[in-house]
Parts: sequence; structure tokens; C-alpha cells
Amino acid sequence: MTGAVVELDHADWARFQKVLDRLIDARPRDLLEQLVGGVEQQTRKRIADTKEAPSGAPWPKWSPGYAKTRHAGQSLLQGEGDLLDSITGETHDEHGEVGSNLIYAPTQNYGDPDRGIPARRYLGVSRENLYALESLTEHWAEALLQ
Repeated sequence: MTGAVVELDHADWARFQKVLDRLIDARPRDLLEQLVGGVEQQTRKRIADTKEAPSGAPWPKWSPGYAKTRHAGQSLLQGEGDLLDSITGETHDEHGEVGSNLIYAPTQNYGDPDRGIPARRYLGVSRENLYALESLTEHWAEALLQ
């Protein structure tokens, strides 16, 4: 090649190969476990603090009649704290899951129009959540390369 050039010799390539080898040998399950933990934490925050769907839409308030049955200190999706306490994550070979095994968890997340219960989406990943998960992934990769 003529003109201005930069050459990569074998020593340069060997350095890059070491970085690639570290990434290939990395345990992606470790990253998956961290990501699932991040989504678990984000879901708990949504229930305990933000009270909004992953889309950013606020959850519908209680109906006036139902609000009268609530005790002081209770808030949407947090009566005795069972739903919040039930949020768990699991990692499998190639995917992770975050959710609740409580029988009423789907009704709270998806709603039940026949019973007049609106959806209060607490499961999902918002745009901000996704940025946090990307940052977690970058930190994981950076730690491998040090």
C-alpha cells in the first residue's frame, strides 16, 4: 500500500487476541445473574417508590370504594408487602426471568377488566432501566479487561 499507512504487526495482534480470549472465556452466566439482579432491583423500586409502569405512566389510583378498605400506610400494590417480597429472579442457561409466584401477581400486572381491576404494570424494563443494564454490562466487560 502506498501513501500514509499504519501497520499492525504480530505483537499488536497478539495483544488484541488476549483481550478477545478473555471475553470469550468470560462466564456470561455471571453477567446474566447481574442483569437479572438489576431487573429485580428495578422492579422492587417500581413497586415501593415510583408507582409507575415501565413506560413511565403512573399507575391508576384505587377506586374510591376500595380506597376506604385500605389501612393507613398502605399504598398501591403494597398492602402487607407480600408482592414486593415475592419478586425474585432466576437465571437459566441462556435467559433470565424476574417475577412473582403469588397467585394474584398476574392480576396486578395485567389487570382484570371483568373484576374492575386496572393493570398496574410493575414488570418490564423502562428506557432508563435499559441504560442502567447497559452500564452494568460495560462495567462487567471492563473488569474482565483489567
